[in-house]
Amino acid sequence: MAEEQEDKRKPLGLKTENGNPVPLKSIKVDVHIVGYIAEVSSRLTYFNEEEIPVEAVFTFPVDDGSAVFQFEADIDGRHIVAEIQEKEQAKLTYQDAVEHGKTAMLLKEDNSAGDIFSCLLGNLPPQSEASLVMKYVIELPQEADGRLRFTLPTVLNPRYSPDVGGLTAGEGATYIPPSKVRYEFSMAAVVEGYYKITSVTSDRTKLDVKYGENNKIAKVALKEEFKFDHDLGFLVQYETPYSPQVILETGNPETEGLMKEDMLMVSFHPDLKEVAMATNGEYIFVIDRSGSMEGNEIENAKEALLLFLKSLPPGCYFNIVSFGSTHSSLFSNGSEEYTEESLGKAIKLQKEMDADMGGTEILSPLDDIFKRELIKGHPRRVFVLTDGRVGNTHQVLGLVKTQSQKTSTRVFSLGIGHGVSTALVKGVANNGGGKAEFILDGDRVQSKVVSLLKCAMQPAITDVTINWDLPPDVTLVSIPTESPTIISAGERLTLFAILQGFYKEKDYPESLVTLKGQQDGKPVTYRLIFTMGKSSEVSGSTPVHRLATKVQIKLLQDEESAKLSKEMNHISPDLGKEIKTFRQRIVDLSRHGNVVSKYSAFVAIDTEGKKVEDKAVVRSCPVPTLSEEFMTGLQTVIHTLCARRKRKAVQCCSMNTVSYGGEQSNDFSAASKRFCSSKAAPVRLKGMARKLTYVGGLFSQKNKDTDYEDSDDKMMSVIVLQQLNGEWEVSGQLLTLLGVPKEEFDKQKFSEVPSVMCTVIVLSWLKKEFSHRHEEWQIIETKALTWLTSQNLPMSVEDIIQQTTQSLWSK
Repeated sequence: MAEEQEDKRKPLGLKTENGNPVPLKSIKVDVHIVGYIAEVSSRLTYFNEEEIPVEAVFTFPVDDGSAVFQFEADIDGRHIVAEIQEKEQAKLTYQDAVEHGKTAMLLKEDNSAGDIFSCLLGNLPPQSEASLVMKYVIELPQEADGRLRFTLPTVLNPRYSPDVGGLTAGEGATYIPPSKVRYEFSMAAVVEGYYKITSVTSDRTKLDVKYGENNKIAKVALKEEFKFDHDLGFLVQYETPYSPQVILETGNPETEGLMKEDMLMVSFHPDLKEVAMATNGEYIFVIDRSGSMEGNEIENAKEALLLFLKSLPPGCYFNIVSFGSTHSSLFSNGSEEYTEESLGKAIKLQKEMDADMGGTEILSPLDDIFKRELIKGHPRRVFVLTDGRVGNTHQVLGLVKTQSQKTSTRVFSLGIGHGVSTALVKGVANNGGGKAEFILDGDRVQSKVVSLLKCAMQPAITDVTINWDLPPDVTLVSIPTESPTIISAGERLTLFAILQGFYKEKDYPESLVTLKGQQDGKPVTYRLIFTMGKSSEVSGSTPVHRLATKVQIKLLQDEESAKLSKEMNHISPDLGKEIKTFRQRIVDLSRHGNVVSKYSAFVAIDTEGKKVEDKAVVRSCPVPTLSEEFMTGLQTVIHTLCARRKRKAVQCCSMNTVSYGGEQSNDFSAASKRFCSSKAAPVRLKGMARKLTYVGGLFSQKNKDTDYEDSDDKMMSVIVLQQLNGEWEVSGQLLTLLGVPKEEFDKQKFSEVPSVMCTVIVLSWLKKEFSHRHEEWQIIETKALTWLTSQNLPMSVEDIIQQTTQSLWSK
């Protein structure tokens, strides 16, 4: 024992930039995935190697959809479980305990956004160890191809605050480059449950995956040390990815509120007939061109924008709004019709775009868009492309919720890069009746863009009603009580409901849930038959109850933000009372469901531990960031900025201090001026952006050892050569990309019109080379087929494509 104690007390050598020890020594993450639900347990192990007590502060990212339901600690053999309190009361409880020499813990959500948390461990005695465990559950999002995506956010980037006019840190956050993370990290996951598992893969992280029980279970571990230069994630492919999931979770009669009730969760994809995509509409693309988009982010945004522009239907209206510290529109008088001329102007702007517009003032451009007059017969669709580094998230969400309903506008979002704010990107889409997608390194931009466009161009299901046909004596209360106002065709829908009069020992006949609504002016109906039978708990931690609680909390918080957005400058006494009631309801839900909210926090006190006599010193545990200043070196940025400001006489804005590796860094403040001056010249830093070549209107990545694009780039280069009306015109560049010699092209005799032959050949080539990714070029194909059908061909388009395929590719 003495030997063990001696080893335990050895300093581990983890230091901040200023030489102070980092009390956080390791993070161990365990993930359990059943069907569409993931339960995550993160164990943070601290050791105080100093001779004085410390207060360890660790600020870290979580996914905004996470229901954080448990916080506990093991300190010198004592197990302590935290309880939920109203946030300000929890802070007082924690501070009072610390001031009286007791060891205490506090876990709270950041005031600015729901995807940042802070963990405080106060009065950790000298040479003592503590393990803190945080648990949360989350419903996993689904990719266009059916795979489920699990993401563990590990990167936290500073966010732009309009009030400050520059970058600000999360509450208590300090930042370091990924290469300087010194605490140990491990992750293990188990995937099991209802469906046979086809694969568990990751584009960025090497995984060790072992399958068992006839592929009904998969055990996942990291194959190599995690580098913290990206958010950790993997994709799960089930054999039947769109199967419904029904979970019945019994309540605990000894608890109160929602937790004592039996809870039903039904998750399914409404199998509705696909409606033809709209040929009208107003499409507004809001592009983040702030300084934080420098590098891959702005290139991905430009590529996505180009795809959007090329995929729009003839006859629609569109506009592009660029924003940073200020914002500007391509067409200042409002959206213009989609013509060759307007598209040409848009492509020119797309080519010239850079991350050169300063800060991230997203509220103003959105407000301006909502104030514009609607175009009759053209429903408005807004697409926001951003890295989400915004500090006024709640204001933005409130505006979107209020104005999207008022103006019948749907808002879609595309989050770009690692460390993106899930609170902003998901929140904008949820409150705007749209859909959110994320582009990470290694992701194909095409699939994300097409996913959003298909969702936007297909009429949504409105006037939704949901009816339940249950066994006799069983009644149900939906959560929330109101049906969703809008459902996107083809998207997964999850319903929660409290069951009353249910007995888990009893066998019940089949139940039925019926969804009805209007789509494109026509009634639609979907019915799902399911069996309640015996309870089917996913785990003893009752994740369904936690998710249902989180749904209610999010709805109330969004409603509060919407009400506040109406009276930003002055809150009337009546609204003040209403907001107070909202917040009390949120706190009550939080306490009963044991789920953290914006207005509640976990707090615990070690009442049995020995009191410390000395005042604790604060030790911040740094979090990795991909913010450009840390990735490329502060001095390069500062010197470049100073030189350019001298040449351009740009006035510097006020300094903004952000913690860096445990110290206050004025260098960071100076560098951040680039982000908060709308006139700052773009700073192009070596090594950040991909080596890109402009090919037919597309920036594509080249292999440095070759002169040709890879298959992804080749497909994209072909797609962007399509004309606005859907045709492809003959060119040497296009034939080279297709691998079709001019003499072979001339042999095709099914039409006298070269562009008709060329368009057929392109569709034939896409089917041959990229049939496995049909969803990525489906909209492009639809435009081409529509045009071909109008050309009075001698036989059906399908027959001509088939003949062309045999003629060109069967040799």
